[in-house]
Amino acid sequence: MECALDHVVVVVTELAAASTAFRDAGFTVTPGGRHDEIPTENALVAFADGSYLELLAMRERPARDELRRLRAGPRWEAHLRGASAIARRFLPRLAGPDGVGDACLRAARLARFAAESRRRGFAFAGPVAMRRERRTGAALAWELLLPAEDALPFLIEDRTPRAERVSGDAAATAHGNGARGIAGLELRSRDPARTALACVELFGARARALPDGGTRLGFAGLELRLGAGEPEGACGVLLAGIASLPAGLAALGIRGEADGGD
Repeated sequence: MECALDHVVVVVTELAAASTAFRDAGFTVTPGGRHDEIPTENALVAFADGSYLELLAMRERPARDELRRLRAGPRWEAHLRGASAIARRFLPRLAGPDGVGDACLRAARLARFAAESRRRGFAFAGPVAMRRERRTGAALAWELLLPAEDALPFLIEDRTPRAERVSGDAAATAHGNGARGIAGLELRSRDPARTALACVELFGARARALPDGGTRLGFAGLELRLGAGEPEGACGVLLAGIASLPAGLAALGIRGEADGGD
């Protein structure tokens, strides 16, 4: 299957404060909008390589506090079982700490890919429709394919033009700090061997064992480092063209090339 990295989700507490922190660090931040399936809003840090960081926050701070209280209680699993597939994917991340929390691949013909994958024993929810309303009132639409395994990226296929969802013009993708794009991604899994095999079978990834026990995966035009741990999923991103980042952004799992990578 041909796919490319679409974006990396960065969960933040307050969108306005996070947007200011990224701008202060030399990034151009583009306002996003509000989603329909979950009570979230976003802003985008778009790059010249076509990828972007999605700064994702609950619309209301008290709603996130309530979500965290719910997660700490006995009703959490029942709450997720009764939620939509999109909510089941994102609510646990929104109830967790701030930082890199997910990754999304862009692909075409998701329905066909889902059917073929299910025949091979892989579980996916969807494709399911999702929308975002921009501040101008314009509605953007896409479909998501959500793997049952949290460690795997989810997939997106646009129904309205992608250029309306994320701008690729120079004004949006030029950053004062020199950032050009996403060079690498870190993933965690409770069972890295199983996740690596799934990436090979689903996406045609190239896998290589690392001396420290991790696995290097190459697919979707970038290098991914897969290690053991929880919570599962994306947990770090390496940006090309920038040497280092302020401590506050580094704490979110975002690194520049001089901050290190294998």
